[in-house]
Amino acid sequence: MGEQMSDIYVKTYLEGRKKEAQETDVHFRSLTGEGNFNWRMSYDINFIIQENKMVQKKKGKFWHIEKAVKKVDPTFYIEVYDKDILSRDDLLGSTELDLTRLPAPSKTAEECTLEVYERDNHFSLFDRKKISGFWPVYSDVLGTRELTGKVEMELEILTEEEAVGRPAGVARNEPNTNPTLEPPNRPDTSFNWFTNPWKVFKVLVWRKYKWYILLTVIMILLILFLILMFYTAPEAINSAIWN
Repeated sequence: MGEQMSDIYVKTYLEGRKKEAQETDVHFRSLTGEGNFNWRMSYDINFIIQENKMVQKKKGKFWHIEKAVKKVDPTFYIEVYDKDILSRDDLLGSTELDLTRLPAPSKTAEECTLEVYERDNHFSLFDRKKISGFWPVYSDVLGTRELTGKVEMELEILTEEEAVGRPAGVARNEPNTNPTLEPPNRPDTSFNWFTNPWKVFKVLVWRKYKWYILLTVIMILLILFLILMFYTAPEAINSAIWN
């Protein structure tokens, strides 16, 4: 067994709206560090084009009738985690994207490096409307950015009228349209240990150790046969002599 693995999921949220964060499901037991999701996340925003700001309304003190209005940068946060059962989930990597000055993504995973953030090739998603590709995520716990992963995604901005005309459910919920998202293609090793105990044995133990298991079973049966034979042999010999 002794194989390194990760239970990967992705969390996203907008500036000032971390409590409204959305998460993918978990890609269990990733042996390669790759997670597949096909997961849709959707956020409603109120954007002022002239100021390049998002408007947020938050409830103030309980005696305030109207909500407090705050203008913030349209920053989109992406965080990739390794889910743990007995401890806090480990942050594998993260990034933050200014949607008004979005770095152009890489077309392939091989081309995706931290240089994406150093190039002068930036654009506003509110002008481009739609973009897809790979963005790097990183860790900077040691004071410098270290590439720890790459996220492939599609970002799209819709007007309120367009969103009404093109309904799409969060995750793969109905209406699963625009576009239709199929369940991700994950290997047999990706499953929840606690809900699939038989599959745990089949995938993790039987595949690698079936010949050892079969040999052990045969040896146990042989030992039981010999014990039974030695236990019953004296009685059989006595019966043969007296008869």
